[in-house]
Amino acid sequence: MKTLNIIESIVIVVGLIMFGLGSKVASIQQAAPWLQYAGLILVFVTGLSDAIYRIVAKKSFLK
Repeated sequence: MKTLNIIESIVIVVGLIMFGLGSKVASIQQAAPWLQYAGLILVFVTGLSDAIYRIVAKKSFLK
């Protein structure tokens, strides 16, 4: 579980960096306008999958 949390944190940081670069750096914003949305989607999907995993794991633990 600890390894999963570390990997999840790294993925979220990468997604936030992608979002930040895509929205703040003008040359990247012109060359790859999709980068900020890809970073935002990466963070959202990672957080959502972690929440679903925790809900499922807790339900299976209580059975």
